[in-house]
Amino acid sequence: MKKSGKRTSVTVRSTGEDAYFAASNSASGFHSDYPACFENARIGRLYAVKGGPGTGKSRFLREVAEYGAARGRHAEYIYCSSDPDSLDGVILTQEGQTGIALLDATAPHVYEPNRPGYREEIVNLGAFWDAEQLRARAGEIAALNRRKQEAYRRAYRYLAGYGEMTATRDELVEPFLRKDAIRKFAEKLIRDLPQGEGFNPQTALIRSVGMRGIVAFDTYAAMAEKRCVVEDCRGSAAILMETIYELAKEKQLAIRVSHDPLIPEKLDGIFLKDAKLAILVSGEGEIKGEHRRVSMRRFVETGAMHDVRGELNFAERMRRAMLEGAVEMLEEVRNIHFRVEDIYIKAMDFGAKETFTKAFCESLFGK
Repeated sequence: MKKSGKRTSVTVRSTGEDAYFAASNSASGFHSDYPACFENARIGRLYAVKGGPGTGKSRFLREVAEYGAARGRHAEYIYCSSDPDSLDGVILTQEGQTGIALLDATAPHVYEPNRPGYREEIVNLGAFWDAEQLRARAGEIAALNRRKQEAYRRAYRYLAGYGEMTATRDELVEPFLRKDAIRKFAEKLIRDLPQGEGFNPQTALIRSVGMRGIVAFDTYAAMAEKRCVVEDCRGSAAILMETIYELAKEKQLAIRVSHDPLIPEKLDGIFLKDAKLAILVSGEGEIKGEHRRVSMRRFVETGAMHDVRGELNFAERMRRAMLEGAVEMLEEVRNIHFRVEDIYIKAMDFGAKETFTKAFCESLFGK
């Protein structure tokens, strides 16, 4: 395996959009937050987009979103956790109306309508491919898909190892956490915020680990007027974020939450909507602009860790190694994926698809 420290560095993307992820490649396998994102009262209509790789699902989603945004809708862009250059879904909302959502309903996040017709419909982009061309290359496609699945399996084995080493790290550190001090700090952080009108957390992940390595959107920071950046120490930032979440629940605050893509039960970002306050975990200084920086080192009794320091450092090294291995395997997935996409692209009638897209947009939003 190649060694590259750059593999596990974070690439920050500023899209200028309300951009986030709704799934992740995690230590427990593929983790989907599709239900939290799409199964809620603010969405009145949902379109499940079907089609193979390279059939233009992501472009279709973007064109519909941009068409709706140009006609007054607020657009949320939900990116693919494995390939953050592609969209997995869009949500279009307008004050006083229920929203419209479109999502990529193919594997690994297969979505089948359970309220067909009256809430959900299928959009089949496979209608624009030449099936004869694809059948002629069936053996090649099948072989590439097998290789892709094998690379995914190896990636998930590394991610599982990362999860196990994280659990070991957390067990070793737990006795040395100053949890009372963490809670007092969390209480102070949101003490002056007024009581909210209802706690209804919206899940919106701002990080992913996939084909492009580790990618983070600056969405929460860009939406905020105040930013608090938490520098982790031995995993203690997760305790602070969990405490802030519970306090926000007690105060009934409107909130968006981002789960750690690798360990989904942990949080790596919170956005308090009414206060326009973003609280973000960052160990690598990737948050730019004016912000308050909080080091978690003060809440960890690092000087008392003599007996566990060696094992703890080993667990940290293994975590980094497992993550490095996972990212390398996901890069292999990317290489295979684009070869499959190329086959489908050559079999598509994109002219007919674009005609359909225009008619679809007009049917939703008018001309």
